[in-house]
Amino acid sequence: MRVEDALRAANMPRDVVEYYRARGRLGEEIAPPSDEVVRGLAELLKCLANPTRLKLVALLRRPHCVCVLSSALGLDMTLTSHHLARLRRCGLARTEPSARARVYERDDEALRRLVAELLDVLSVRLGELSAGSG
Repeated sequence: MRVEDALRAANMPRDVVEYYRARGRLGEEIAPPSDEVVRGLAELLKCLANPTRLKLVALLRRPHCVCVLSSALGLDMTLTSHHLARLRRCGLARTEPSARARVYERDDEALRRLVAELLDVLSVRLGELSAGSG
């Protein structure tokens, strides 16, 4: 749908139409991202929205066992394991067995995809982020 069509469908006043016309945007295509894409991003962002899980993702720059992670965070190992399991289900962390411990590491590629898709959905280019922040 074009901006002009959306304005016409909403029966917007002339001054609103003029705002877009003055900026040469009446012919601009406008479409929201698909529900599937938005739902997927929302789930991943919910997973990262928990402060403990966000700290874990930061700590998982290097692989660690639950005992090291729980000590670093000052949390019970059971609670730490619970948060790590959630990160695994979200696809942001993975495990590998090592002797009697389970070693966790973050999935950097999954995080790159998440950030890239989020920026794409928000139509932001990295250069625009730094240029618009001043």
